[in-house]
Order: sequence, then C-alpha cells, then structure tokens
Amino acid sequence: MVVQESLVSLAAADVRRLIVTGQLAPGSRVSEPPLAEKLQISRPPLREALRILESEGLLEQTPRRGYRVVEMSAADVDEIYSLRHALERFALELILADYDPARFDPLDEIMKRMRRAAKKRDHAEVIQCNIDFHLAVIGACGHKRLSAAYRALMGQMQLCMAANVLTEAKSAGDLLRGCERHERLLEGLRSGDRELIVKEFSEHGERDYLNRPGGERS
Repeated sequence: MVVQESLVSLAAADVRRLIVTGQLAPGSRVSEPPLAEKLQISRPPLREALRILESEGLLEQTPRRGYRVVEMSAADVDEIYSLRHALERFALELILADYDPARFDPLDEIMKRMRRAAKKRDHAEVIQCNIDFHLAVIGACGHKRLSAAYRALMGQMQLCMAANVLTEAKSAGDLLRGCERHERLLEGLRSGDRELIVKEFSEHGERDYLNRPGGERS
C-alpha cells in the first residue's frame, strides 16, 4: 500500500509538471495509455493521480472522454485572483495584529530554492516555490481554516501562475525577475510597515492580472 501511494504521488507530480510547464496545454485531452507509457507507470496509479489533480482543479472529467486540462476564462481568473486578494488581506491583518518577523524565516529557504530553479530555468520548480512562498505567508497568520481555504484555491491558481511564469520567461527572458518580486514581498513583510506590506502585496497581485491567459488587462 505504501508503494502504491508513493507511485500515485510521483505520478501526480509528473502530470502536474507537464501541465504547469505547458506540455499539457489548457483544454487538451489527457489520454491514459500514451501518458502511462510516457511516464513509464501502470494505469491504476496513474488513474488515482488524475483524480488527485481533478480535486486540485487542474483537470476536469468529460463525458466518455476521460480527463482534460482545465481551460480558464477571463472571468475564472478574475474570481480566483479577487478571492486570493481577499484571503491575503485577511491574513496580513492577522499577521500585523500580532507581528513577529521570525515567522517569515522559513521563506528564506524557499527563496533560495526559487533562485536555484530560476537559474536552471526549471519552470515547474519556480511555480512550486511560488506556491510554497504564498502558502507560508498565509500559514504565518496561524489561522488554520484560512490556510485550508487558501490551499484549496491554490490548486486552481497553479494554472494562472504557470501562465504568468511562462509569459515572464518569454517576455523578459529571465525567471529571476519573479524571484526579485518575491524578495521585495519578503522585505516588506520583515519591515513591519503596514502600508508598505499592503502596497507590495497589492502590486504583486495586480501584476499577475497583466499576465493572465489571453493577455487581457483589468
């Protein structure tokens, strides 16, 4: 059973990587036989992995055709980012009400990982570090239900983050710019300056809107 769970987790990570790097494009059908062959895994653990990714909001089932990668509309992205903004603002209020800069120490290791991944042009790892960074910030507020709600939203947000990272890499030619933006967030958090912290997080979110799928501005 342990081996089976391990295979499922590895398969889920592999398919997730294919999605966030654009190798499985939004709207594309996920066919089990060729995917199982590509990943060199049997179909039962792969099927369980696909169910996990469906629960994360990365895949959706289609009648008689299995799974396909979720394709988000501009309205979907607006909803995701507006809810993200509301949850982050709530978390920041809780953090500032009982401020302790030591809570942000775990973010240093995440930033080291992000920079290493950016230098290697490992898009999937940059996205994972991005996710880990924001989850750690929310976790610093100590509100378990808020963290759970944010984590659930983060599953769908991976698609938006993937589009942002890929767009940034093509337009700027350098994933390190994303690292610099997150380092500014961390500096703001450690300053304890309420106005600066809110400003940095607000501008960070607005920039994400500019790179959303389709390139529409809000």
